[in-house]
Amino acid sequence: MISVAPEIRKLLAAAALAVPGTFGAAGVGAAEGAAQLAALPPSAAYGDYAVGATIGFAVDNRQRFDPWNTAYASDAYRDVLRKVEASGQPRTVIFHLWYPAEADRSGDRLAGPRSPWPAASGERAKMEDFFFNDEQFALPVLRSSVLFPATHERLHFKGGGTLAELSGGAGQEAFETIGKHYFAAPRGAYLDAPPASAPPSAVGGFPVVILSHGLGGNYSLWSYLGEFLASHGYVVAAPSFISDSGVPLVFHDPDSVFARAVPAGEVREAYELIMGEQKVIPNFFRFMFGAASPGAFNPAQTKAVPGGVRRATTMMQNLFRQRVADVGLLIHTVKLLGAAEADCAAGLNSMGATSAARELCGLLAGRVGDTVGLSGHSLGSMTSQMGVNHIPGVAVALGFNNGAPFTWTPEEFFGGGQTPDGLPAGSRKPVVQMVGDEDDFVQGVFVGLFRNALAAAGGDPETAFPLAPELAAPEREANPQPVALSAYLRQTSDRALVIVRDVDHGLLVDNFGRMFPWPEFGKGALPFGLSPSGRRKAVGEEIRDRDFSGAPYDQLDWAGVGDAGAAYMPHLIRDWYARTVFDHYLKGDGEARGRLQDPDPFGDLTSVRREMR
Repeated sequence: MISVAPEIRKLLAAAALAVPGTFGAAGVGAAEGAAQLAALPPSAAYGDYAVGATIGFAVDNRQRFDPWNTAYASDAYRDVLRKVEASGQPRTVIFHLWYPAEADRSGDRLAGPRSPWPAASGERAKMEDFFFNDEQFALPVLRSSVLFPATHERLHFKGGGTLAELSGGAGQEAFETIGKHYFAAPRGAYLDAPPASAPPSAVGGFPVVILSHGLGGNYSLWSYLGEFLASHGYVVAAPSFISDSGVPLVFHDPDSVFARAVPAGEVREAYELIMGEQKVIPNFFRFMFGAASPGAFNPAQTKAVPGGVRRATTMMQNLFRQRVADVGLLIHTVKLLGAAEADCAAGLNSMGATSAARELCGLLAGRVGDTVGLSGHSLGSMTSQMGVNHIPGVAVALGFNNGAPFTWTPEEFFGGGQTPDGLPAGSRKPVVQMVGDEDDFVQGVFVGLFRNALAAAGGDPETAFPLAPELAAPEREANPQPVALSAYLRQTSDRALVIVRDVDHGLLVDNFGRMFPWPEFGKGALPFGLSPSGRRKAVGEEIRDRDFSGAPYDQLDWAGVGDAGAAYMPHLIRDWYARTVFDHYLKGDGEARGRLQDPDPFGDLTSVRREMR
């Protein structure tokens, strides 16, 4: 019999049925697992603070503008880098900041218990506020992607013209759908909202949480979790890394040296190259197999390149060195924002800060505490697991959908030694990992590429993953991600591995299922044919069958919350764990420790391994 925490018991009490008038006739999906909630678990509701939001710049004139891509990018991008660095542009990390704000509790929450309170003042934010007011960035995106709305009549660029005029109207219906339900929809945060005062129990101020995106991601993928944590008294910052982000708005700073020194067309060209410079996966195939592109790879006709695995793993070590350095820079910057305004400005000036970087000084003065936690998705999960040991003052890491492989980890991030079981010691500080049991992307990289394809090309998978647990065959319930389990087994402090049922690589961050809830769209009615269903990934002996295709299944998605509407279950589970982990390790909350020790708080929706020392 599965043990269920008391506050979650109601979650599993009712049958998984559609809520009449809420989800439509199609139902909610994941019928076996996503039960209707009679009420929200108290620790999954939003907190008592409203949420303020803004954009900031972390600047470091001691570093080159883009050290990692200087070595691993295309020749065209390296040409642009030379121009950028010749202009004197320093290393710049743009970040999204959420913080606790004064709430207006005279009415209701914004949209029920799974939403924040409105702020006492300030303009309610939209996602476009953090992207579209940079014309040089938006124009190349509109040319190349259908994920941005083409018709926003009210939105004008400083150079003149609306999005509709500038984009040509291609794919207008799909653009309007995406724009209405994501970029133009009101968020739960407020621009320029007055920050709340930290309570006496928050020693020194509100704890800090850094959220790191995965390969090709950006800070917008954390909008819901950022708002949720800020509502519970956290200062939350999410960077867009130049090294591998799809949305690195580094020249958005009005005092950007490069943007002021060159014509607008060159800024646009730089953005186009940076956004298209996702070289990690292509470089795997180039280094390991000599393939010009992943599409050109044929294991039956390809031989593994001698030393190629070493080159690929060294690339990843250098990428994580850059990412962890950027997280350290961001933590230092956020801590300065908590200092007195003059001290903040002096500290930022010493790093080469621009006026846009300094203008946040004073906003959070006296409100930023000493305790820091890291979290992230995919590459961001690995970044957090490595940074927790390497960055002074960080107390805990919470990772989603990826463990840190041994060979990808710079040795200085862990420091050597062995576990009692003889594995190389990993994290010396608490780490909690959450993974989905249907993560075919992770399996495609670790099993499909570094194991199966490498072996088929005559290479040795053990040169990529020398630890036995990393090369184990995936099993859906016991071991869906061998590298994540190996990372768990190597931890020498508090540890937990949470496996979430019917979840793939993207559901625990912001995603189309959350952007387009079934109450309006109906199941299967997403634009571009997107749907919350797929085929189960191969596990065990099945992964040796190249023609395997699993039975269809519904991914975990929405469930009814009594009379309150609906809750997106992957985020509800994620938020519950995020608050529990950070409340315990950053706030010293004993009740949160009790929640974390529960053997399996979400019943058959999750399975949990844990060891708290």
